Amino acid sequence: MSDALKQLDYDGTFVYQHNGRLDVMRIIHRVDDGGQRERLVSLTGSAREVLRDDRSVTCILPDNKSVMFGQSRAPQPFPVVPDDLAAISRYYQLEDKGGDQIIGYDARVIAVTPKDDFRYGYRFWIEEGSRMMLKSDLTGADGKAIEQVVFTALDIGKDIPASDLQPSLSGDGYTWHRQTEIKTAKDDPAPGSPEWAVRQLPAGFVLTDFRRRRLHKEVDAEHMVFTDGMATVSVYIERTMSGIDAFKGPSNMGAMNAYGTVVDGYQVTVVGEVPPATVKMIATSVRRQASS
Repeated sequence: MSDALKQLDYDGTFVYQHNGRLDVMRIIHRVDDGGQRERLVSLTGSAREVLRDDRSVTCILPDNKSVMFGQSRAPQPFPVVPDDLAAISRYYQLEDKGGDQIIGYDARVIAVTPKDDFRYGYRFWIEEGSRMMLKSDLTGADGKAIEQVVFTALDIGKDIPASDLQPSLSGDGYTWHRQTEIKTAKDDPAPGSPEWAVRQLPAGFVLTDFRRRRLHKEVDAEHMVFTDGMATVSVYIERTMSGIDAFKGPSNMGAMNAYGTVVDGYQVTVVGEVPPATVKMIATSVRRQASS
């Protein structure tokens, strides 16, 4: 399924249900000698487009008359399952739930159920022939969907003209914001924890990325990413700013939970599509690394 999402050409419309609202998006995805190219277009609410290839991602936001441009590291619109199913089966139970039909396609339903309370579950409806994902649920402890993505129309394997991957919004006269990265893990002699460390993580979560980013003018933030192969959690650490109230305690938007605390004059914020107890445990365990 994950390979199909990345390797197939397709043009579809899907509904994203989250936080008590419905967003309708069109996705056009093509793979050629240059790699993956993708265009996401919002069909409800404010007009906005996201263009992505293997190197960069561009977000065009007409309401703010702005364009956000950066490395191609934005969250994917659909869940990705790792190749090593044996590894995630230590923390999730995988089960074939039988067949179903979605928008005229025959689908196989696969449930991915967590073995503890520190992560959410998943259900996938996978097209029998192409292995394309037709629907996915993010599920809570009661098995009910917290978030849902479902295609309402989908052409798989169709010829995608280059013109369909061009933005309909020009961005002329807009303000461009380019992501600034101060240092990547490849540049750091001790990647992952140069100044800060997370002392407590749920079993199976490992550090997969560390970067320094400039989130505010002349204020750098450390950004660490942890994953168990399915769920991903981001940890941001930046010096508290004068005149700006620190974020403390829990916050949530649908399945996305956050927890903030202050450690030694630094704002620590943990965000991820995991239960509230998970982000709180991680945030309250962040400490500065001891000097060598």
